Amino acid sequence: MQEQDSWWASLSPPMRDRIDDHLRQRRLLPAIKLLRSDGGLEPQPGLYEAQDMMLARLAQLRAAGWVEPDEPAVEVPQLVQAVTAITDPVVAMEALWDGDTQGWFVRLYAIVRRPSRHHPCFDEVPLAWFRRGGDIRLFRGEVPPWPEAAEAVEKGQAAASSIGVPFYFANPDTPDYGPRWWDSQSDPRS
Repeated sequence: MQEQDSWWASLSPPMRDRIDDHLRQRRLLPAIKLLRSDGGLEPQPGLYEAQDMMLARLAQLRAAGWVEPDEPAVEVPQLVQAVTAITDPVVAMEALWDGDTQGWFVRLYAIVRRPSRHHPCFDEVPLAWFRRGGDIRLFRGEVPPWPEAAEAVEKGQAAASSIGVPFYFANPDTPDYGPRWWDSQSDPRS
């Protein structure tokens, strides 16, 4: 941490401001990229070192109350409202694991009947995503169970039930991409 603090102190005030602007908006990857590309640090920090530094700075900003609050949790009535506003026929709701450099999260989609780049008959419309922490939870033994998966199942099933379509989540217990809902469907064109 002391080495990271010396990195921070060696940055120019305008560079620190630019990095903080990204971090206050919870944009970690642009902050890391900016530090590594334009920070002027010698030697340049490695990717993981820069990530650790930005996470530490983000924690400082959060503690000071300078980080934009997380978006409020999406609730079932909001999901139902979003789904009923879709003009294409909604045939299912699906939860799907996804991930980034911070860890795993779950995306919730409405599956609609229309051709797409994903499938000749079906497409996905994003509705919400659920994240309850980073992958550090794996090393601390905090997961499984995965609270984001449980929330996606609870809210996805309730919303799907309210509009009369099936809910599908291939792997709620383990982060894995798994088969998609439409993989189990026969081609309605035949």
